[in-house]
Amino acid sequence: MKSESGSGTDGRRIARAEKEVQMAVAQYILHGLNERLPGIVTVSHVKMPADLRSAKVFISVLGSENERDQVMEILQDKSRFIQNHLGDHLRMRYCPKLSFFPDTTTESVLKVERILKELQDQKLIGSKDETTADEE
Repeated sequence: MKSESGSGTDGRRIARAEKEVQMAVAQYILHGLNERLPGIVTVSHVKMPADLRSAKVFISVLGSENERDQVMEILQDKSRFIQNHLGDHLRMRYCPKLSFFPDTTTESVLKVERILKELQDQKLIGSKDETTADEE
């Protein structure tokens, strides 16, 4: 039976490995990738299982849907080179197999903010119309 402290240590180990992989992938994109990526690309987060043998790398792309698709395709094509970079720079027993996924969180937040602004603008326009009608 595992103690709670053991699971906490395991959780910290996974979180540390995820952060290291995130930073290493971001460094590779900045300095090792010979290809220019369209849009503004961010490695938003990484998820790894307890065995640390694979990593889901979530990429946020500020740009069009076409640019996001291009970035995902380029990164997936270059995943072996990125994995080699990880193997050279991280001290891990196994080099995780990378899979890239689009992170749409930023897009969702921007969409919600735009909708809220539109609603606020409509409310302000509606209240101006009411005050002009009251003055007449």
